[in-house]
Amino acid sequence: MSLNENHFANHKWMAIMLDSHSAYQGIKARISLLETIKQHMMRATELNPKDATTLYMLGLWCYQVTDLPWYQRKIAATIFAAPPISSFEEALGYFIKAEEAEPRFYSKNLLMLGKTYLKLNREDRARYYLDLACNYPPTTDEDHLV
Repeated sequence: MSLNENHFANHKWMAIMLDSHSAYQGIKARISLLETIKQHMMRATELNPKDATTLYMLGLWCYQVTDLPWYQRKIAATIFAAPPISSFEEALGYFIKAEEAEPRFYSKNLLMLGKTYLKLNREDRARYYLDLACNYPPTTDEDHLV
């Protein structure tokens, strides 16, 4: 049995599975798979540019890579010649695209929009999205955590 390389969901789920698996194997394994995970998400987005979940995942990847603590950057520098880079602006772009693709689809996307705007010192926009996240009607256990 082989997977269809041209179906976005295969790449989306490969990124999710690789990320989940690497989380249990420690920081070195996680950092070593960052680029592979991003490549799968990028391919999923190429195949389906309106999938809000994949766009959210890309935004989260960018946010987390940008927000890596110094010691994790040092680990990344020993694994790669140049560790993965991103920016809060890039993360924000993906979170906005996710929201445009499917408005209010996920409380965590609203939360990450607020957090990213805070990182960019745009408190007015941050307050707007954080307020939306706080007032999001909870439908899952995860929504209660936001």
